[in-house]
Amino acid sequence: MSNSRKGINFTFMIFMLAANLRLTITGLPPLVSTIQASLKLSNGQMGVLTTIPLLCFAGLSILVSRIIDRIGTSMTLKIALLLLAVANILRVYTTWSLFAGTILVGTAISMLNVLMPTLIIEWHPEQSAKLNGIYTSSLSLLSAVAGAISVPIANALGWRFTIQLFSIPAIIAVICWLFVGENPNQQIKRLKTDNLSKQPRTKHWKKPEIWFLAGFMGMQSFVFYTLVAWVPSVLTASGISAATAGILFGVFQLTGVPFAYFVPRATESHAKLIMVMTLQLIGYILGIGMLAFVGSNVALQVIACAIIGITTSASFSLSLTMISVISDTPQDAGAIGGLVQAIGYVLASVGPTLFGIIEGALNGWTTTMMILMAISVVTIIIGFAMIRSVKHRVA
Repeated sequence: MSNSRKGINFTFMIFMLAANLRLTITGLPPLVSTIQASLKLSNGQMGVLTTIPLLCFAGLSILVSRIIDRIGTSMTLKIALLLLAVANILRVYTTWSLFAGTILVGTAISMLNVLMPTLIIEWHPEQSAKLNGIYTSSLSLLSAVAGAISVPIANALGWRFTIQLFSIPAIIAVICWLFVGENPNQQIKRLKTDNLSKQPRTKHWKKPEIWFLAGFMGMQSFVFYTLVAWVPSVLTASGISAATAGILFGVFQLTGVPFAYFVPRATESHAKLIMVMTLQLIGYILGIGMLAFVGSNVALQVIACAIIGITTSASFSLSLTMISVISDTPQDAGAIGGLVQAIGYVLASVGPTLFGIIEGALNGWTTTMMILMAISVVTIIIGFAMIRSVKHRVA
């Protein structure tokens, strides 16, 4: 099998893994009311159900790197995909199976989340910016697709069969992996790993760039998931209809797709990183500010949602790509990725609830959004510190 062929297969594999990371998670929320009525679940039970994956991401991400070290990336990948497929098939029958299966889904996706940077740096480190761009833009695109298709499919085939259909990408991904071929960097990887991975993990945690990245990942996750949870409510509170708010929310999800692809290229130089971070600062302030203040002006809210979508996608894409930038080996990528994603998902799980409480206390979204804007500025300050700390790693 030629290197070109391997590259094509591996690129398609990245897309398939992104599909598995997003379809199962973002395809479920639109079905919540249907599932709730079918299984006679309370609002509290549904809240727990939708929170389980985030809790799994937060609690298990650090452990995944240990699994990768013990059994390797390829075996970990196969186990995660097969676990995901089986969990989606079996979790739809009873209340008990729904909750148990969702825990298994969260576990499988936690493994895949940490695996992605490791796979990229292990297989094609010279293409890490391009492959990270494909990965993050695919995540953004498939998030919107999953939310759009799940309800029509459920209306036609039922919610149980719809969730079971989400097993298909996992099965396809396992088959694809069998045909990717042998790692072209296997011998180089072994030599480098023998020299570098013997270092105690504690040495990694002494590097300031890792903690700046963890802070940036955590804060941008906090801002993003808070916006995902509350943008529709902010829009309807401004006087925009629920239907229009749904369309605007789609704008928020989709506009970031091309930017998620191109932003990883910024890691090629320190100057580009500074420029991207500066644009993100402007984007957060302008986007959140417009969301809070332009009211029911739909045209301006379209612009606001587009700016927010671009900015949050850029932040997420950059934070994932930086894992590859600061990692010397695939083992480093797994360990560092596990740490920063664990912190990110802990903060992500706190943000929506916290800002719901703040809005209730302040009785309005304007001041609440200003608080979120201030947090986004802190996020960018941490981002600039992160960029400064990796100056020796980029041109």
